[in-house]
This record gives sequence, structure tokens and C-alpha cells, in this order.
Amino acid sequence: MKRFTLTVAAMLCSALLYSAAFAQADSSSAPKKAKADKAAPAKQTAAKPAAASKTSDTLVVIARVTEIPGKFAANDLYNYVYIMKYRVLSVVKGTYKPQEILVGHYNPLIPRAQIKDAMKKNVSGNVEKFEVGAKQKLWLVTPIEKVWKDAVDDEYSDSDLAKYYAVRADVAQ
Repeated sequence: MKRFTLTVAAMLCSALLYSAAFAQADSSSAPKKAKADKAAPAKQTAAKPAAASKTSDTLVVIARVTEIPGKFAANDLYNYVYIMKYRVLSVVKGTYKPQEILVGHYNPLIPRAQIKDAMKKNVSGNVEKFEVGAKQKLWLVTPIEKVWKDAVDDEYSDSDLAKYYAVRADVAQ
């Protein structure tokens, strides 16, 4: 009986030490993940997608703006991402099957190259103005929350399509 009790006690100690070591490994990796999540928004520079965006952009497409529902909010009110509908003309990188795609743009009233606030690292391109019919090359990530966690102006909340965030938007010929 004494031997059984010692064996059980040894097993419990081993299990406790193992779980403590495992928990410590999890907690030591958690800050790295949090740091990676905070670093994830650093997607672009004004000239080209930054190294972080090359690994985290999920899709690059040539697309035409087909719908901008409503009006853009004035930028002096608050910062936001505005969801627009595009028709995909071609997929440059990644895989995307539907003809339509929903894309969020940060403060769409400001030309991409003139974004100067903290989001500058997450927005680039040469698009000056968003209007229906415009053809653009878009570097996209999903979900939008990878880059933006605040206000989203979304008239497509009932859509089954995934929503992407444009880290870069260039005029396409």
C-alpha cells in the first residue's frame, strides 16, 4: 500500500510539473503572438507592399468598383473603414472564385498616398479617389480585424461574401 501511495504521489507530482512547464511554454509564446498580432498591421510602405504584407496579404486582384453605397463620412468626424463592392476582373495572387468581392478602405476620402496618421503603415497606393467604374489593383488581407479594429461603415452586413481590407490600392490600366 505504501508503494502504491508513493507511486500515485510521484505521478501527481510529475503531472503537476508537466502541466506547469506546459503552461509556462504557452504563456511565454502568448506575448510573442500578441506582438506578432500588433506587428501584423505594418503592411505597406508608400512605394510597395512591405515585407510583412508580402507574407500576410491573402489576395491580389485587379477589380472594378461596382458599388459605393451611400456617402463617405467626413474625415474630421472619426477614422473608419468603408466597405465597397468590386467585380473581380483577374486574380494576380491567391485564389478567389466569386465575381464580386467586398473591400474595405481606410478613410476613402483621403488619397492613398496622403494618409499621414498611424495607419500610414497599413495603407498605400496611388488611388486618388474612389468612384464607381474605377479599375484598381488591390492587395488584400482578411479578416479586416487583422489591420483595423475600430469603426467600419458596412452596408453589406447581410452578405455571405468575406470582407477584405485593402493594404494597397493602385490605379489599374
